[in-house]
Amino acid sequence: MAVIGALSQMTQKRIRHLPVVDGGRLVGFISIGDLVKYRIDRIEAEAAAMRDYIAS
Repeated sequence: MAVIGALSQMTQKRIRHLPVVDGGRLVGFISIGDLVKYRIDRIEAEAAAMRDYIAS
């Protein structure tokens, strides 16, 4: 499941954690905080790349 899809599902269902399953086996849980941090990191990296592109 994509990050945006997971965030959407968590928001709609008002849940804070989702199970992570690999091959039908539970391997862990991911929190909404983990996904938000990932999105913020990606957005900051994209903004930095744009600033570098504009500056060059």
